[in-house]
Amino acid sequence: MNLIALIKERAKYYKCLACSQALADCQVKLLNEADGHCTVEVTCANCGVSFVAVLLLKKAKHPDGLPKAASDGPISGDEMLDVHQYMKAFSGSMKELARGRPPRQASS
Repeated sequence: MNLIALIKERAKYYKCLACSQALADCQVKLLNEADGHCTVEVTCANCGVSFVAVLLLKKAKHPDGLPKAASDGPISGDEMLDVHQYMKAFSGSMKELARGRPPRQASS
């Protein structure tokens, strides 16, 4: 089943914000699709009102179960303290943080 067909099939469980009727026969137009989400324009078949919705796309579970890091158990207090200290010293952008770049020294 393609993405638009799946959205239309699920829409029948939701109501239009304007007329409160089920969105069973709504029109759906894909505006954008990116990693992990898509943006669609939904038009109610009953009243014709259109709205934009951002939908999160959930990936299927990994066939081998949990990733190794998740199977190692809960995060310890020491690990949380390490993260807190790292974040306190970090003064870069979110992109730099995601790349794991070493923290710059905060200016005093």
